[in-house]
Formats: sequence, structure tokens, C-alpha cells
Amino acid sequence: MPPIIRDERGRFVPLVRPKLWHTSTVKRSRDRTDQIGRARKQSKARSATTQWLSDLDRRGIYELEAYGIEWFAVEAWLDALNPQDANAARRFVKSVLDALADPATPPRARDAAYNELYRRLIAAGVVD
Repeated sequence: MPPIIRDERGRFVPLVRPKLWHTSTVKRSRDRTDQIGRARKQSKARSATTQWLSDLDRRGIYELEAYGIEWFAVEAWLDALNPQDANAARRFVKSVLDALADPATPPRARDAAYNELYRRLIAAGVVD
């Protein structure tokens, strides 16, 4: 009788073991399936970020870097979040970039937006 397999949460995992399949073959098949799943998830995240980037105003990114936050740190923070949190974070970053790019925004509002973004990046461990 084949051993009972449980996943990381302790749930039973159905084990399909066709005749003449070896344990190593089953393991390679599962590893490949996991790898494909991870690649799809990363591809979706990249696609969402790329589409979102095309909508952004480049002037806001230049202003953000002039304030001292590098854009790749913001991208790394967004990529590390799960999809629901990343969506809200993208909206937040867009509002910060809009505030920084708009010359009509008062300096106090610009500083508040910058400080909030910087605080979130520090809390996530992206910047020191």
C-alpha cells in the first residue's frame, strides 16, 4: 500500500501511482507541476506590473527618484506582495506619483505622500 501523503497544511493529497511508475518519476512530475504553477504566478505578476507601468506618468517617477527613493525598490516591494495587496499598493503608488508630478500639489501634501511611501517601504524591508 502506498504511503499517505499530506501537504504543508496537513491535508491529504491524492496519490496517483500508475503501474510501473517509480517514486522518483512521481516526484519529478510533481516538481514540474509546482514549477509551472510558480512560473504562471510570476508571469501574471510581471504582466500586471508592466501594464500598470505603461499607464504611469514618467515625471512622477523622476520626482520620486529626486526625492531619494529608487524606482526599482518600489517595483521590488510591489512584486513581493500578494495580488490583492499589490493592487491596493499600485493605486497608492500611483497617487503618490501623481502628487509628486503635479506642480499644483502643495509641498506639504507632496512630503506627506513621500513620507507614507517611504514608511511602507521601510516596513516591508525594501529600503533601510
